[in-house]
Amino acid sequence: MNSNTNAAIFLDRDGTIIEDRGHLRDPSEVVFFPETFKALQQLQKHFLLFIVTNQPGVAKGVITRGDVNCVNTHVITTLAEAGVEICDLYVCPHSRSERCRCIKPKPYFLRKAAELYGINLNASFTVGDHPHDIELARNVGAKGIYVLTGHGWKHRYELPEDTEIVSGMTEAADAIMSHHTAAMRGHRCKQMEMKFVLDLTIAHDLWWRADLGHAPRDTKHVAEVLREAGITVHQVSGGWLECAPRPAGIFEALTGKLAPSDWVEQFNCPLEQTGQVLKLLADNGIPLQAHRRGDLISETS
Repeated sequence: MNSNTNAAIFLDRDGTIIEDRGHLRDPSEVVFFPETFKALQQLQKHFLLFIVTNQPGVAKGVITRGDVNCVNTHVITTLAEAGVEICDLYVCPHSRSERCRCIKPKPYFLRKAAELYGINLNASFTVGDHPHDIELARNVGAKGIYVLTGHGWKHRYELPEDTEIVSGMTEAADAIMSHHTAAMRGHRCKQMEMKFVLDLTIAHDLWWRADLGHAPRDTKHVAEVLREAGITVHQVSGGWLECAPRPAGIFEALTGKLAPSDWVEQFNCPLEQTGQVLKLLADNGIPLQAHRRGDLISETS
């Protein structure tokens, strides 16, 4: 089950998921790369899958549109039998001299898929064995992965220097998942920063209060803990710490002035994330005043 339905992978057909054997007329000519199935099974857990293929043999009269449809049906059916769902398959039957709007690297089909399926193209990928598959990605702000199967080895020197090149679908899947994991990690950190709009500044005088048992060194400790959680912290004058964009309420928690459960309404901060920060601080030895108990928040002193 796809867990990130606004992102997709647009796969080339010949030379990428099946062997490039020229203009295919019959399903019996289709030979899948053995690694295709496992790679796509892995990727579909996080992405919608599409196939986008140029078939200029139709325009040249070498094959018919019926031939292409028959082969494509076999490809989709075989993948389905292996548990891989292809959301849609797009075919350009034109020659490049016809200057159609759908031949790769023109982004017609990707934009069409984005509109129909609600896809975020900036979070998506293309995979193919031609330079135009990489250019296709760049034309929509996606990330292109170039495979050396098919015609990939032959055209590798035609690629931009920063192109990500892999041996085949297994490495392509690994590369995509690496990018996906990094993006999700960054998204979670950004989400934490943006949702904690609690207007906190940890004041210098707070850390000298004997009744709270704080020492000046605790200010630095708090900053380190928050930074490790992905919250931007910078030092300001007078020994204050300001967290951007102010993930706070910690001052109120320390002084007991505002219960965490009240932060949701007052500061538009989800209680479960408030609890995560408070628990994070408590687990790192930062003393808190007793405050209202919540599912993720234990009473500390």
